[in-house]
Amino acid sequence: MTKYSAKQWFVKERSGDNINIEETFELITKELSTDDLKEGDLFLKAHFFSNDPTQRIWVNKDSVKERLYRAPIEKGDLMETYGIFEVIESRRTGYENGDFVFARAFWADYCILTPIDLKIDPGATLMKIMGDPTDFLTLGITGITAYFGLLTVGAATSKDSTVVVSVAAGATGSVVCQIAKNVLGIKNVVGIAGSDAKCELLKKSCGCDYALNYRSPTFKQDFDEATKDDIDVYFDNVGGEILDMALLRMKEYGRIVSCGAISMYNDMKGGKASAGISREAWSQVYCHKVRIEGFIVIQFADQLPKALADLVPWLMEGKIHLIKEIWDARIEDVPQGMLKLFKG
Repeated sequence: MTKYSAKQWFVKERSGDNINIEETFELITKELSTDDLKEGDLFLKAHFFSNDPTQRIWVNKDSVKERLYRAPIEKGDLMETYGIFEVIESRRTGYENGDFVFARAFWADYCILTPIDLKIDPGATLMKIMGDPTDFLTLGITGITAYFGLLTVGAATSKDSTVVVSVAAGATGSVVCQIAKNVLGIKNVVGIAGSDAKCELLKKSCGCDYALNYRSPTFKQDFDEATKDDIDVYFDNVGGEILDMALLRMKEYGRIVSCGAISMYNDMKGGKASAGISREAWSQVYCHKVRIEGFIVIQFADQLPKALADLVPWLMEGKIHLIKEIWDARIEDVPQGMLKLFKG
């Protein structure tokens, strides 16, 4: 029997607009023992947590439960996260002590993942990692999201000439840019980010032909110049004003991939975002026969082998690589990452 003092973050109160960390989350230390494990359980040690915009929706008190792709996290529940974990003790067939896994588990330095946790909703994830665990930061949820979002939902091909990506310096957006440029050979890849440093990164490391800072006073003019030949595929991670701008530049039969709406996650009123799309922009949907399609990556779970069969060689060939920002934080500081994320 081995005992561990586990520091775990719980939801203290579901939050409204402009999340307050102290009011929303509570850190509790619990003693966990490997003797507590039952058949099918895994005792996990955290190594990396993914800092995802969607986590904000999980704890938003104004989110409409029936309209979410998964149940919200309720008051008193452990805060959930995707991440890379080490198996300290296994009671689950197919997993050995010392294995590394990609899982949807919890904000905790140590936790027990049970079969119930994995069945609670379709977003539950558990995958054994073969090789270097840090490679999975590219090949995990972010890489798979980029793959299916651009190639399946967006139906992007080498015949397209302009692909625009918002939150392009983020984990998913950066892989979208690299697939568009280095795999498909798209002539004009436009990445949008929130700082000059990130824009420079997009040009040097992701092959973007244009990298636009949405905080720049000339952003709208820069956007019009970068999309002067109009847009075949817009990979949307933000919603709001940038989506409005993209709609006005879409080609006939253009495709918009709705992957997220980070610009609106922190501004919800009764479950509705306060920012809307202009009538002029929306008219482009029917005038130009634009297709807008949203997706959740878990809908492609049965096609995962196909995605990895492509992504792994692309990684080995250097066509894609991880653009990462690793924040070396104590478990006590993990919720601050949510605030960092929404500062752009």
